[in-house]
Amino acid sequence: MLVLLLITAVFLTIVVTSLFLLRPATPSSAPSLSFDIYEIENKLVYYTEKDGRKSVIPDANARTFQVLTTGSGTRHTHSLYARDFENVYFRGKSIPGANPVYFQILGTDLGRDDRYVFKANELISSDARNFKCLDERLSKDSHRVYFDDQVISEAAGHFRYIGKWQKTTFYKDHNKVFVNGKGYRVADIDTFDYVGNGVFTDRCHVYKFNGDGFQSNSGQPVFRAMMQFQPVFG
Repeated sequence: MLVLLLITAVFLTIVVTSLFLLRPATPSSAPSLSFDIYEIENKLVYYTEKDGRKSVIPDANARTFQVLTTGSGTRHTHSLYARDFENVYFRGKSIPGANPVYFQILGTDLGRDDRYVFKANELISSDARNFKCLDERLSKDSHRVYFDDQVISEAAGHFRYIGKWQKTTFYKDHNKVFVNGKGYRVADIDTFDYVGNGVFTDRCHVYKFNGDGFQSNSGQPVFRAMMQFQPVFG
């Protein structure tokens, strides 16, 4: 039984590899100054930035190189991501550790493979299976909450949406309230909730969000939590 499983696994690997190698390379097209572009010329892959600067991608394999697209059906848009048989690229630079076979685009500069999540060229999460996008800049996995490429909460299990006022969305975990990636400490986080029209309450105070932060009915501003942003790794 074990031998049969091993043979099946090897066969599937060969099939996936063959399909990848037989996939046609993305054809060369004329550069445009309105957006970045990948090109293939004389068996070399080039990346041209929107300011016109053009550079060769040294490790790219022109035979298997393809620009990744977003969209569905007949509506596809070229992205800043590309891949070949060995690497995934963002804006002409390889993403260390990214698996080209399983790579998927999650956003303009956000992608994942079967194990990791990457913001542009940087690894931000090793929990791809549980990674979710909450909005354009906010995301989470089973342990952490991210604002762009920064960790803003280590309590993803407690992180929840509490309300929206105008174009501003509010979240909280068991320690802080979060607005646009900034964290604020309030008197009682457990009872802190949204009333409406930019007004919040807990069992101690009433708070008004003024666009830059919170003001309590005591007349004192609610200060941002210190050391709000933390590096993702290291």
